[in-house]
Amino acid sequence: MTRNFPFTIRQVAKILQIKIRYDNPDNGNLDTDCPFCKKESKMNLNAEKNVFRCNSCKESGGMIQLYAKVYGISNSDANREICEILGCSNKASADTKSTSSPMQKNRADKNTLHQTYSMLLSMLVLTNPHREHLLNRGLSNEQIDTFIYKSVPAFGQQRLCASLLQHGCILDGVPGFYKANGEWHIKPKAPGILIPVRGIDGNIAGMQIRLDKPINGRKYIWFSSKDLDCGTSSGAPIHFIGDPAAKQVYVTNGALKGSVAYALTGHSFICLPDAKNLSGLDNLLSHLKANGTTEVLEAFDMKKTTDKQAGEYAANLRKWLSTFGFKVTSAVWGDKSHESIDDYFLHRMMKKRNHVYDVDISAVAAA
Repeated sequence: MTRNFPFTIRQVAKILQIKIRYDNPDNGNLDTDCPFCKKESKMNLNAEKNVFRCNSCKESGGMIQLYAKVYGISNSDANREICEILGCSNKASADTKSTSSPMQKNRADKNTLHQTYSMLLSMLVLTNPHREHLLNRGLSNEQIDTFIYKSVPAFGQQRLCASLLQHGCILDGVPGFYKANGEWHIKPKAPGILIPVRGIDGNIAGMQIRLDKPINGRKYIWFSSKDLDCGTSSGAPIHFIGDPAAKQVYVTNGALKGSVAYALTGHSFICLPDAKNLSGLDNLLSHLKANGTTEVLEAFDMKKTTDKQAGEYAANLRKWLSTFGFKVTSAVWGDKSHESIDDYFLHRMMKKRNHVYDVDISAVAAA
């Protein structure tokens, strides 16, 4: 790993989805397709020096320059984006340091977020591979379109920003947008599926990206522009889907997972950003309580039955739920090969064709 950087050119190539044609383990040289001239096997990546050069179009430079040139942004912005995607510390070298800290924006109000995100999604498409993935998870084409899942745009981000502004959308304070050289840009740019995260009012409060290829073990990242000029942190909003006045509501972690489970069963779902993050849940639970919800089911993955830490997260959630006076139970099922609740419901649906059974419930006393 090159000194001053917490990542390598191999990781940058993975983010950019550069196709590797030949990898020499002896000297660390990789022959890849060139993202600039599109010629096959013409670009060489040196994994020891973290540099690149195309033998056809002659583009060359370091790994920061590789990312920056592909997306047409500055080296400092490229470094920050790579670090955010990889989840590592932003440890820039001298040639990527900025003379001043980037100016951050306060998050826009919820109406602005919803309007800007809705308009952005209306301008995007869902690629066939992404649609196929969602169909395989149990969603119908109609449900995919209703939930407005789209693919992260591979190019034309500045044109999209200009179009949003022409339509009267506000980009200031909207996570995922930032300025570079006076122009608005979209980030992050890692390829994947955009997942709208909606509040109980149905408005889009933020967006996640389900990455095509996990990075450092992470399948999901937030659509955020934290630490970039005029950028904003996404925070970690909670996703709700279903009937806001339902008597029974499930709680799981993951907006896509909960939405698929809702589509398969019609059960209402609270979808936490992750199993240990309960921030903001109290407001949502108070709202549901006032609407007449009486029972809440903790529906974390079945890992909770075998992994101590996962079990503690589930127990903490049940304890939190009980303080609101709900009847609290834990959703468990016998076939642990289907770890998540959406996988389990899909399995039952496929097994019983069009008849979907309720999950087997075992009452668990709130800790």
